[in-house]
Amino acid sequence: MSLTRRTLIQSAVLGTAALASVAQAKPKTAIPPQKVSPNRRVLIQSSSRYHNSGYLDFAADQYEKLFQGEKPDLLFIPYARVAGSYDGYEKQVQDAFKAYGHKIVSIHRFANPQKAVREAKAIAVGGGNTWALVTRMYEAGILDLIRERVNAGVPYCGWSAGGNVACPTLRTTNDMPIAEPPSFNTFGFIPFQTNPHFQSSAGTQGLNNETREDRLEEFLAYNKDEEVIALPEGTALFLTGEYDCEVIGPKDSEALYWFRQGEKGMALERIPLGTKFDVRKIVPGGKL
Repeated sequence: MSLTRRTLIQSAVLGTAALASVAQAKPKTAIPPQKVSPNRRVLIQSSSRYHNSGYLDFAADQYEKLFQGEKPDLLFIPYARVAGSYDGYEKQVQDAFKAYGHKIVSIHRFANPQKAVREAKAIAVGGGNTWALVTRMYEAGILDLIRERVNAGVPYCGWSAGGNVACPTLRTTNDMPIAEPPSFNTFGFIPFQTNPHFQSSAGTQGLNNETREDRLEEFLAYNKDEEVIALPEGTALFLTGEYDCEVIGPKDSEALYWFRQGEKGMALERIPLGTKFDVRKIVPGGKL
């Protein structure tokens, strides 16, 4: 069943005439196509915590899927951390992954970050501010390198900002633009945008500020050829090969929110835990 966002939050539905007056997005600079290994494995996590969990301690099953019983050392990218040190962030992630049997080394320990990426056995990108993360990856010259290594089969996991950059661009981040990257383009492991940490405003009384749904509606109104999947906390997308994707997370996880181009403004569908789909179906008019 498909519901408009305005139905979802009990507000008025936007008319097609109003949307017709909205300026259209300029053409985006496409990410150059790359050959994708059938062994590619990408874990796109909404968050580092779930309800009252500790840091990443709810995600054992997700990492088991990603690493398939192997215990590779992880190159950690801490560049999304702003109000704190990379040393402290590295220690936090080391403590979390110790329980899963992985050694973590942050990229800031290496004199040559590009060499570190070229030699990485697996890559983890942490959450924080997406704008700072993307800016710093471009400055270090590693964004394209990470894309190449992961597309060639190096396992990747990223949570929050680190999950958001798995999209073609950072445009659906929730973060304040505190830095200016040379491009909005990110890794493009999936061909659609996601929105992490999603919490619906449905049923909220007396909410006068702009909601997350409002922001996503603006994105879709301006970008008529795009759709967005919003990930509630704890959930993840697990991508294998070029097109195969699965919704994973704790057993009591919420269904994902698929915000769509609708006949009368933004529409909503839900994608339950356990759903397997082809990522090429997340387009206007697509059906899983």
